Amino acid sequence: MDALHLDRSQLYRYQEMDRSKYNLVIGGMLVYGFFVDALICYFFGDILNYVLDSGPVMIGFFVTNIVCVILSVVLSSSPNAVVNFIGYNLMVLPIGLMLGMVVSAVSYKLVLGALLGTGVFAVLMIAASFIKPEFFLSLWPTLGIALGITVAVELVLFLLGFGTEFTDYIVIAIFSLYLGFDWQRANRVTPSIRNAILSATQIYLDIVNIFIRLLRILARSRKN
Repeated sequence: MDALHLDRSQLYRYQEMDRSKYNLVIGGMLVYGFFVDALICYFFGDILNYVLDSGPVMIGFFVTNIVCVILSVVLSSSPNAVVNFIGYNLMVLPIGLMLGMVVSAVSYKLVLGALLGTGVFAVLMIAASFIKPEFFLSLWPTLGIALGITVAVELVLFLLGFGTEFTDYIVIAIFSLYLGFDWQRANRVTPSIRNAILSATQIYLDIVNIFIRLLRILARSRKN
């Protein structure tokens, strides 16, 4: 079981907290992250599409986002929870900007449908992870391989000029399972502020990926 937690040997060095408070911190971090994303989408979504119409500005925008994500990953390795929180924000900010561009191109009805669908997936997978925790924890290597293969297939199809619509369903399935896995992993590690932030980051990314792919599917079905 320890092999599932890459930094398990160091987790016990951090101050423990009550498990219920630990889960509240995870939930609070998720609410905070999605609230920031919602604000960015509401106030800057249309502006982003207008400003980024220029090629050089678009390149600079994506380079900046990539740098933020890299810094977020680097800061997540720090033993300091404040630094981890800064890293979380550096993940939320670029994703919020990306979501702002995406949701501004579709109707609010589609966005609401994707949000509701994502919520259903999240509730079902977390509930399933409580029923079959060992099953979800055993998926760790398989999910990583499946995601890597899917991304490679998408890249090849894109370069060859083929559609990648079917991979949206595969990605939703993968990240739905990841959601169950990450929730169970979060409840297996030492309950601390640092681990709550890191766990929330993983769950946040799972949910965002499900939402984006589901929104793409809904948008295509609307056009058809």
